[in-house]
Amino acid sequence: MPRTLSIWLPQLPLDRLIRRDDPRIEGYFALIIEEKNAWRITHTNSVSRKAGIEPGHSLADARAICPDLLTEPCDAVREEALLRTLWRWADVLSPQVALDSPDGLLLNIDGCAHLFGGEMAMADYARTRLNDLRIATRIGIADTKLAARGLARFGTKSVNIAQSGQTKETVARLPIAALGLSPAITTDIARTGITRIGQLNQQKSSELARRFGLELTNTMNAITGQTPDPIIRKKPDSVYAARMTLPDPVGLLEDIEQVLSRLATHVCNKLKDNNKGARQFNLTVRCVDTGGHTMTIGFAQPNSDSQSVIRQFNFPLSKLKIDYGADWFRLSAHRIEHIEFKQITMGERSTHKDSLYKLIDTLANRVGFNRVRVFQQHDSFLPEQGFEQVGAAKQEEVEWTKSERLRPIRLFNPPEYAKVETAGRPPKRFVWRDMTFDTKTTNGPERLTPRWFKDKDLRTRDYWIVQTEQGQRLWLLTYPGANRKDWYVAGEFG
Repeated sequence: MPRTLSIWLPQLPLDRLIRRDDPRIEGYFALIIEEKNAWRITHTNSVSRKAGIEPGHSLADARAICPDLLTEPCDAVREEALLRTLWRWADVLSPQVALDSPDGLLLNIDGCAHLFGGEMAMADYARTRLNDLRIATRIGIADTKLAARGLARFGTKSVNIAQSGQTKETVARLPIAALGLSPAITTDIARTGITRIGQLNQQKSSELARRFGLELTNTMNAITGQTPDPIIRKKPDSVYAARMTLPDPVGLLEDIEQVLSRLATHVCNKLKDNNKGARQFNLTVRCVDTGGHTMTIGFAQPNSDSQSVIRQFNFPLSKLKIDYGADWFRLSAHRIEHIEFKQITMGERSTHKDSLYKLIDTLANRVGFNRVRVFQQHDSFLPEQGFEQVGAAKQEEVEWTKSERLRPIRLFNPPEYAKVETAGRPPKRFVWRDMTFDTKTTNGPERLTPRWFKDKDLRTRDYWIVQTEQGQRLWLLTYPGANRKDWYVAGEFG
């Protein structure tokens, strides 16, 4: 029977900061994540645990326990990148390594353990190497990957081994949570008083299936090896990169652009062959006197056009100072995405869209993608909150739809004062921008109350749609209950 080694990294997000020598780790520190509009603790350092802060606590409760607690939101992207780096490192242990996201690895060590002097020696070697990398580790070894995973997470030691043929007896001591069932089934089992896997082994499979469903029986069969559950090695991600080494250094911009052209053509052709595009390209130029210089460009949409890559690199290359020449170049594509083929359209709309993307790319690569922004519709009953700004790179997702609420085309923020000539509700005659208006028809009021938890101005507002004799259609505003019955023009309809 094949043997499986499970590596569990219980505090991988925290280890990422420890490896960077983050000074906050020395004090009260925790990582948090937002769940159901509330921040909760996910990982804590030893100092915080001694203070009584545990994963699962709400941030408010944790701050009540320790007011000096420092926190940082989890960064799933960087944590995934670290896990994938360890996944590639694990090839030194076994040729068959699978990801056990978000914080583990699974290895098929059948025929590998003897190279390290046995399974215990292999586990100690893995723990030592990972500890040298300043990453906390727990390891489980068993005949099945589910059993190895359970031993790593719920075993009593840092290394837990179920001898070959004794997996069922070893995992019998583990809690029900080691099965990795859905929370609903785990809760149902706990209500019956069953706490250990061994107690489930004493029950008939038909009774378990009738009471808890097939998920439980299938999992029990997988953890004991009655049904196959092999480790499927994940295929490594494709690398889209090209490099060139020159026999003699070059220092002219024209020569460097020719090198870039050859590299970009190679990388972009590989992207096109796989129907892929990249949002980011890195170019490294190694000078013979100053070493490597890395330049980065980005795109609003996945790109596989070599000419676009060359065009965007013109600006950073023009600022590169090369005194004694460069002899080594490397171009790599990152943030790879699949490109969906779209029907070719004719007319000015398609040309305008392509030109818009080129403009966004050019501006963003000079001032930053976070600084090139567009407006996007936002559903809010408050008129000044009816839009938001998003990065221009997402402008394809921006789609204005007709609002259910009648709102003016032009909105004045803050509203402009209107002098009342003839009183009324709304006024029958008023002056705005040195122009006198007479009210013809009205529609209102629309009363809006502020968001007490966020807005600074907590006054209630009444809005009126006023059609004037002069032709303008205005949106008038007043504050009911105020001492002064002032009126304002909040907007103008088209």
